[in-house]
Amino acid sequence: MSIQFLWAALSAACVTATPPVYDDEITNAIAMITTELTARHSEGSCWEPKERSGGWLTKYEGATTALTTLALLSAGQSVNSTVIQNSISFLSAIENPSTYVLATRTSVWSMMPDRQKRNLKKDTRRLVSTMGLQAGSWGNYGTPPKSRATASPLNREFGMIALREAQRCGQRVPKKCWMALAEATLATQQPCGGWAYGQSTTSGTPTPNMTVAALNCLLGVDELCGNDLSVGQSQWLHNAIEKALLWLNKNAHSYENVGGTTLMSYLYGLERAAMSCGLAEIHKRDWFEDGARATIKTHCGIRKAKGSTINLSFALLFLSRGRVPIAMCELAVDKGNIDPLRTSELITARVSEQTERSLAWQTVTSNEKLDAWFAAPLLFLHDVRAIPKSTESLQKYLDYGGLLVMLGARKDFQEFSALAATLCPNSRPKKVDDAHWSLSVVRDIKNVNVTTWQDGIRDRILLVQGSAESLVRSPKTTLSRVLVNICCGAAELGRWKPRACEPISTRSKRIIWVAEHEGNWDAELNGLQRWKWKSKPIKQLKKKNLILVGGLYEDEATATLADEVYRVASAGSTVLVESIGGKDTFASAIQTHIEKLHSNTFTTDERFKLVTQRGWSIHNTKQVHPPIITKVKDGAIVIANCDIRNALLNQTAWGVHGYGPKFAVHLLDTLLEE
Repeated sequence: MSIQFLWAALSAACVTATPPVYDDEITNAIAMITTELTARHSEGSCWEPKERSGGWLTKYEGATTALTTLALLSAGQSVNSTVIQNSISFLSAIENPSTYVLATRTSVWSMMPDRQKRNLKKDTRRLVSTMGLQAGSWGNYGTPPKSRATASPLNREFGMIALREAQRCGQRVPKKCWMALAEATLATQQPCGGWAYGQSTTSGTPTPNMTVAALNCLLGVDELCGNDLSVGQSQWLHNAIEKALLWLNKNAHSYENVGGTTLMSYLYGLERAAMSCGLAEIHKRDWFEDGARATIKTHCGIRKAKGSTINLSFALLFLSRGRVPIAMCELAVDKGNIDPLRTSELITARVSEQTERSLAWQTVTSNEKLDAWFAAPLLFLHDVRAIPKSTESLQKYLDYGGLLVMLGARKDFQEFSALAATLCPNSRPKKVDDAHWSLSVVRDIKNVNVTTWQDGIRDRILLVQGSAESLVRSPKTTLSRVLVNICCGAAELGRWKPRACEPISTRSKRIIWVAEHEGNWDAELNGLQRWKWKSKPIKQLKKKNLILVGGLYEDEATATLADEVYRVASAGSTVLVESIGGKDTFASAIQTHIEKLHSNTFTTDERFKLVTQRGWSIHNTKQVHPPIITKVKDGAIVIANCDIRNALLNQTAWGVHGYGPKFAVHLLDTLLEE
C-alpha cells in the first residue's frame, strides 16, 4: 500500500460490506448487558434459574450466578455493590459445587480484595485435590475421571483457567498438576493440529471450540510452568501450540462456532487464548472485531440486551476483556512462533502493574497491513530473524508516526544499529543521557545504554542494549524498568487507545497548500494525507483557501519569510503558522516579525478556545494556548505556537508539545471551510 493511499484505506473500512465496530458501540453494548444482568438479579437466588435445565452449565447449582458475577466484575462492577455482595454470600454457601462452579468461583475469588483470599486458597486446594492426574482433568463433581477417554476437555479448560488465575494471585499449584494438564492435552491433539471432543488422536472431527479449549490449557502451562520444563518438554509444548495456531488460522472463525457449544462460550475461550499468545487475527480477520460484531448483533437490541443470562455473561466477558488497549506490537518472524521467554507478555504485565490497568499485546509480521502495526504505541523488535527483507513497511511505519523499539546485545545490537541507520539516514544516532524520557518518565534509571534516532520532533527509533533473558529475569531489573518507561511514555502516560479505536474523520474536500521555504517546511507531512494537499515555494503562492507554514526552529522564522506570510494573507488567503513538534518558537517568531513590520495585533481566535493537549505538555505543565489570529485585508494569519502536524498522524509520541489529534483535525477542517 502506498503512503498516499494509507489514510484513504483506513477510512474506506467504513463503507465495506461488513461495517467496522468501534469502541463507542462496544462500550455501549457493555453498559447495556451490564444493566440487563443487574436487573435480572434476585436478592434470594441471585441469577439462578427457577427450573434447572439440561444445559451444560445451567444444570449446576451456582453456575449461572458464578459466571454472571465473574462477568460483572470483569466489566468493572464494584465488589461492594449490592448484587456482587449478595452473589458472594450465595456462592460461599455452596458446599458441594460442580467443577464448573468451583472453577468459576475460584476465578471470582481471584478478582476480590485480600479479605476474600481465604476463599481463594480454599477453592484452589479443592481444585488441586479433585483433579485426576492420570486423566489430566476433573469430573463433573469431586470424583475425578478414571481415564483420559472419559475426561471432559471443557472441565479441563475451566479448571486450568481457574488455577492460572489462582497462581497469578500467589496461590501455590503443584507442578504435577500442570504437567498432567499438559500431557493429557498433548496426547489428544490430532495430527492436523486440532482437537475433537473425543479424547484421542483419532476420535471425532476437530472443532474450533475444542481446539481453543485445548490451546488455553497449553498456554496456561507454558506461562506458569514453562521455565521448569526440560528442553525436550518445552519443544513438544511449543510445537503443539504452533500447530494449534496454524489449525485455527485455517479452520476457525470468530463470528461463528461449529463445535457444539454456543457462540458466546466459544468466544470467551477464544478471547482467553488470543490474549495469551498475542494473536491479532484468525483466518486473516480481526478476531475481536468479528466477535464483537456478532455479539452485538445477537444480544443488543435498540433499548436493552437480550438472550439467556449465561450467554449474556459470556458476551460481557468477551467484550470487556477483549477491548483492552494494546501496549505493544511485537514484530515476529511468524505469528505461529512462540517466544519461549514470553518477552512481550511479561513487559505488558509489568506495564499493567505500573499503570494499574489491564493491557494486552499482540504479534504482527511484515506481511500484515500497516494499520495492524499501529494498534499499539510502539513496535517492539528483539529477534533479528524478524527483520523484514524489505524495509519499506518499516519506513512507512516510522513516517506515519510509529516508534520502533529494539532490544539486543552484542551482534544483535550491531545488526539493529545497522537497520536503524538504514531507516533514518538523516539522523545521527545519539546515546541518551539520564534526563531522556526513556530513563526518567516513570522511574529514574541509570546504567542502561539507550540510543535514539531522532528527527527534531520525536524519537523514531530507540535501541536498548541488553538481552531478553536479562529483561524477563525480574521486574526489578533496570532493563525491565527501561521498557516500562518506554511503553508508558510512548502512550503519553495513559493515552492508551482501545482495541477498536475509531479513526478521526475529516469534513473538508478542499486543498491545503504547504508553503516551501528555506527551513524545515516538509517535516511530518504525512498527517496531511487526510486531505488533498500540494506544496509550492511561498514566493509563488497567491490567493489560496488555506496555506500551512511550518518550521522546527526559531532561526528559520526570518523577517523575509514573515513578509511573505503577510503578502499571501493580504491576497485573501488564510495562513496557518505552526511550530512543528512544538519545542521551539518558530510560529511566535513569525508573529513577532509581523507585529514589528506591520503593526498588526493578534488576539485569541474565538472559534478555538477549547483546546486539547498532548501528554508531554500536561506532564511538564507547559500550557498549550488556543490559536491567535490577525486580519490582513481580505485574509488572515493564524498563529499556533505549538505542534499541529504530528497530531494529525493520530499516534501518541512522547516529547511533542501541542494540540491533541481531534482538535488539530477540527482546526484545519474549520479553516479550510471558511
